[in-house]
Amino acid sequence: MSLVVAGRDSGSAVLPHAGRAAIPRIAFYVGLSLFALVWIAPVFILVFTALKSASDFAHGGTFALPERIEWANFAKAWDVGIRTYFANSALMTLVKVPAGVLIAAMAAFALTFLRLPGSRALFTFFIVGLVVPIQMTLVPLTLLLRNLDLIDSLFGLFWLYLGFGLPFAIMVMRGYMRSIPRELVEAALIDGCSWFGVFRRIVLPLSTPAVVSLLIFDGIATWNEFILAQIFLRQNSNRTLPLGLVNFQTEFSTAYELLAAAQCITIVPLVVVYLFFQRYFVDGLSGSIKS
Repeated sequence: MSLVVAGRDSGSAVLPHAGRAAIPRIAFYVGLSLFALVWIAPVFILVFTALKSASDFAHGGTFALPERIEWANFAKAWDVGIRTYFANSALMTLVKVPAGVLIAAMAAFALTFLRLPGSRALFTFFIVGLVVPIQMTLVPLTLLLRNLDLIDSLFGLFWLYLGFGLPFAIMVMRGYMRSIPRELVEAALIDGCSWFGVFRRIVLPLSTPAVVSLLIFDGIATWNEFILAQIFLRQNSNRTLPLGLVNFQTEFSTAYELLAAAQCITIVPLVVVYLFFQRYFVDGLSGSIKS
């Protein structure tokens, strides 16, 4: 009998303790939920605005639910010009991002595994590019592209995007490659593999998380870039998506429903790519930071 009483006493002592321990956890998840709602609210407002008619938006305002779903807004936004801007941005991203990551990987491989004289100074030279404000380079770049007759050209803009993206990409790739055991490279060289073979068959496959994270990060940066495109692109047919969105706003009015639909079209590719490769994105950046 005394044992039963003791068991009840111990249980009554444990339950309040467990309840007190659960309170911080519940508060933590409630706080996370509130932050998630604050973060996701602009996305919902954007989608609801894209699904409203112009009169619905004028009468109901920003936060009201759409009275009738207007799927036609996406088709109108696409026909107004988003199709051309989307194609330009897609072409620039699909060509520039893989080329930039490949060049950065080769440069990082040379700086990490080849015994180059002054490699540390060369790496510092690349890193300095991260701290140069882009605004300081606009005048020299304008003179350079004008002399090369590359103003208002996607080809000219490609080289600017490539140059500005390399410092960060080299820093990430070099940091990740430093975590690869040098013994693997030396063993491959002893077996007769060339330096290019070591890069292609050993180092690059082992750097897949860093490569994928860079493809996502650089892809997002290239897809959303505005300043250089605004300065160096003039014709409407050469504009990219960030510039094209400005066309939905005039001096006297803004087609908010079409602008929201165009923005939804703009962000869909980025969201899809990130959802498919988010695991590599986190692993790649964390591995680079640790190294």
